[in-house]
Parts: sequence; C-alpha cells; structure tokens
Amino acid sequence: MREEHPIEYLLFLKYVNEVDYFEAHEVLEGYWHSDRIDFYKGLIQLAVGLYHLNSGNVAGCRLLLTRAKELLSPYSPQFRALDVARILDYLDDCLARIPHVVEMERDDVQQLGIEPIKLWLEDGTEIPQEVPAWFIEEEERDE
Repeated sequence: MREEHPIEYLLFLKYVNEVDYFEAHEVLEGYWHSDRIDFYKGLIQLAVGLYHLNSGNVAGCRLLLTRAKELLSPYSPQFRALDVARILDYLDDCLARIPHVVEMERDDVQQLGIEPIKLWLEDGTEIPQEVPAWFIEEEERDE
C-alpha cells in the first residue's frame, strides 16, 4: 500500500541517488524543522557524512555515519516505505572500510571501494526525476 510522502523526502531520495549529498541534506533539513523525528535526522546525517567522505574529511564522515546509524536503528527494518535495514548494512560496510584518520585525498577515498547508495521506496512510490516547479516557486518565496 502506498503512503503519502512529503515532497522533501522524495527529493532527498532523488538527490542521494544523484550523489548530490549537499542538496539532499538541504531539502530534508528544511522539512525536518517541521517534523522533528530522528528518522529524518538520521537520513540528514547519512547525506552529510557521505558529503564529507567525498571531500576527504574522513573523521567528520565517520562521526556522522556513526550518528546516522544510531538515529536510524530504531526504525529498522522499514519505516516510511524505506528499507532502513539495508541502509544500516550500508553504514556498517562504510564504517568497516573507512580508516581511523582525519583526512584523505579524494583519490584515496575512491580507493576505499565505497559505492554510492541507491535508495527507493518499497511501496512503489516513484522518486521524481525533476524538482516540481511549484516546489521551486515556494522555495523562492520563502527566501
């Protein structure tokens, strides 16, 4: 059965799948301010952690991915049609591969073999390919 999902949640999934972790964090953080559950905070921590990994800030990445795991664990195996158990497995794999150092060069980060995560909703809800025009207009009005 399909649930109704906030557009910010759907756009978060879109941006994560595009490896645009900064935008993923931005769009969901705005929504999180109105629905402050740890599930959304955990997803935000996931995105920011992966952003830090891609920029070589390994210590920041490790801290944020560990926090994401703590925040998302109570929502396993599935919450809001997202396979949280699969995300937790991904986080475990990332944390096992990431060395305990402060920083790494980007080329060295790529050598860790951490593939970007792909997210989808188990209820069949499609993830938008584009940001809806009405959402962009609302964002511009709020600025």
